[in-house]
Amino acid sequence: MDARSLVAGDEALVGRLIDLYPFKPYRHYRVWSRARQQAMLRADVDRVRGVGGHVACVAGGGDEAVLALGRPLDWDSGFFGVPMARLDFLLRGPEASPESMALAVTTALERFRAQGIRHVAIRVDVADMQAVAAIEPVGFRLMDALVTYFTHPHKEPPTLVREVGHVRPLAPGDVDAVLDITREAYQGFRGRFHLDPHLPSDRSDELYLEWARQCCVGRMADRVVVADDGQGSIHGWASTRRVEPASTAGGVGLWAGSLGACRRNRPGAYAGLIRALAMENYQRGDVTETQTQNHNIATVRVYSAVGAQYVRADYTFHAWLG
Repeated sequence: MDARSLVAGDEALVGRLIDLYPFKPYRHYRVWSRARQQAMLRADVDRVRGVGGHVACVAGGGDEAVLALGRPLDWDSGFFGVPMARLDFLLRGPEASPESMALAVTTALERFRAQGIRHVAIRVDVADMQAVAAIEPVGFRLMDALVTYFTHPHKEPPTLVREVGHVRPLAPGDVDAVLDITREAYQGFRGRFHLDPHLPSDRSDELYLEWARQCCVGRMADRVVVADDGQGSIHGWASTRRVEPASTAGGVGLWAGSLGACRRNRPGAYAGLIRALAMENYQRGDVTETQTQNHNIATVRVYSAVGAQYVRADYTFHAWLG
């Protein structure tokens, strides 16, 4: 069996794999029809294919075909000082073999290596154990496990919770407080980048502060809110971003949580912040989704308290090509 690059004449194959792929990310939301889910997935696939330096490798054919598709990560590469990429999709038909899956992935990794990429991430739906079995033998290591909760735009509104401080939009004078809160909240936190021995630990420590900065200037978030105690102090903050091209392709706005944090002595402020963002989306008929590590029980309880429902879970893996 050989693997090859995706070519212009493969559009029918891409459409067929999108149609057959059983792990569409929004399949359990009960917001979008199957046709809309396919359109959303197709839009995301096309977005990745539009990135310079992307790789798209096909192994097998027909219902046995596998497409491994990914792209370089410019921001991540610049921040960590390591050439990084992400394998965004491992699409396949129902008859795809473990051998064809492994071949598509290894070929994609070889293409990345030829570009000078040294670090590749992939996120896999927890139900897709066939993909897990295919990628681990070729060098991917489990680094993170996420759960996703969402609020439906046409069912009960987000549950009213007690606000700790008045929730309002971020103001320019709040940025220093947001950074202080983030620095305090994430001190000692060990995420997937900390756990990866190939990434510089000092940059992993700095990541959440830089993420907060990028949210405040509108590069990594479209809306930021803070919990103001009315006496010149901020208890916490939260942010969200509109997910594109999925929102446009799906015909319903989809908002994903970006980053947020609370002062350690005011953890109760987070529920009010999350509820405020979700309520604003609900009033527009939009979907809100939020993610956290599957072991972060405190945050999961916040999601449950505001009426969000568990809808998806994913594993994140890293591979080192150096």
